Amino acid sequence: MQLVSKLLLIFFMLGLVSVCLPQKVLAERKKGVAAFHLHQSKANQDDANSQFNLALMYENGAGTPMNTKQAAYWYTKAAEQGHVEAQYKLGSLYQFSGDDEFPQDYKLAFFWYTKAAEQGHIFAQYKLGRLYRFSADDRAPKDYKLAFFWYTKAAEQGHIFAEDERDKMLEKMSQSQIGEVLKLSKELYKKINNKAKKQTISGFVISAIY
Repeated sequence: MQLVSKLLLIFFMLGLVSVCLPQKVLAERKKGVAAFHLHQSKANQDDANSQFNLALMYENGAGTPMNTKQAAYWYTKAAEQGHVEAQYKLGSLYQFSGDDEFPQDYKLAFFWYTKAAEQGHIFAQYKLGRLYRFSADDRAPKDYKLAFFWYTKAAEQGHIFAEDERDKMLEKMSQSQIGEVLKLSKELYKKINNKAKKQTISGFVISAIY
């Protein structure tokens, strides 16, 4: 008798789960659609954060069907306003896209990674270091000095892999190459620092990042 009672309880619980689970999924879906429409409305009013969030939703198919081209469009809108995460995501999208309607573009990947890196984005700095170091074809320029510079910038912020790869490069560099890198670094530090001081985004001036 106890066995029958336990079986009935199990069947009851399974039935309850089968009823509640679709309802929960439906509720989450409705929540996602509502969030999509909210961000869409604000994005159309040039709100950079909403443009970024809308792009994320398009990229991941949250609250709307997945659409890489639309994701890139809204990332670009936010990135052009100086949104650093949008700049980084756009660089990543151009580097790794496998979408037939949105082909890879290494020049644009470099462009947007650089924009984000100059604002201090640690992962953009690391990605730039890798691209400059390991580029194997004409899609992207190979430049060991710039690779070393961006690895160093990421390492200064605590990126362990950037520090490791920079140190491996350092072991193979001659004194003259180290001197060239130091000279380039001073020039780039000054350039980026001056750019950060002057850059204005959404009505306020960004203070020096470096």
